[in-house]
Amino acid sequence: MKLYGRNTSINVQKAAWVMGEAELNWEWVDKEGGVGTIDSPQYRKINPAAKIPTLDDSGLLVRQSNTIVRYVARKYAPQLIPRDYPAWVEAERWMEWQNSDNRAPLTKVFWTLIRTPEDKRDMEELSTVINVLNDDFTILDEYLGDRKYIAGDEFSIGDIPPGAAAYRYLSLPIERPVLTNLQNWYQKLVERPKFKELVMIPLA
Repeated sequence: MKLYGRNTSINVQKAAWVMGEAELNWEWVDKEGGVGTIDSPQYRKINPAAKIPTLDDSGLLVRQSNTIVRYVARKYAPQLIPRDYPAWVEAERWMEWQNSDNRAPLTKVFWTLIRTPEDKRDMEELSTVINVLNDDFTILDEYLGDRKYIAGDEFSIGDIPPGAAAYRYLSLPIERPVLTNLQNWYQKLVERPKFKELVMIPLA
């Protein structure tokens, strides 16, 4: 089993985290790589888009981070998939929230503050996007008001994509509203050894 992609990528972190929760062992290709280092003719043979991550499970190539999360859980850690439909629907909803609604503003703020030189930042645009990002996480905070985890009382795949996003959001040097429910949920994630090991990596 091989996982391709640097460990500072949020998408790779999602894949690695579910693999860690499943107690798998794997070879990590380009783990310490930089931005774009996986873009090579060799890698394009297994992922023509040259995007990360890619999971190679005995020759079966699994691409797209949330697909990897679902695949690993289904094959190796079915306890991470909610059994009843209401819980499963919420898990799927928030996985997609991370990859659709939340992804664009989080990426924009991250790239502006972490990877863009200060003299080249569009501060007016940044302020607008930070407001969008805060609104996004306020919605999640309100949702978490009466539950321990995304799908209910048990940790599941539904916590993995938004949990990785929450680490990045809470690590950014921005002003945030008071999000008590989000913080309570996040502290439960921090208590998980694999979250600490595979997601809580300094932003770069």
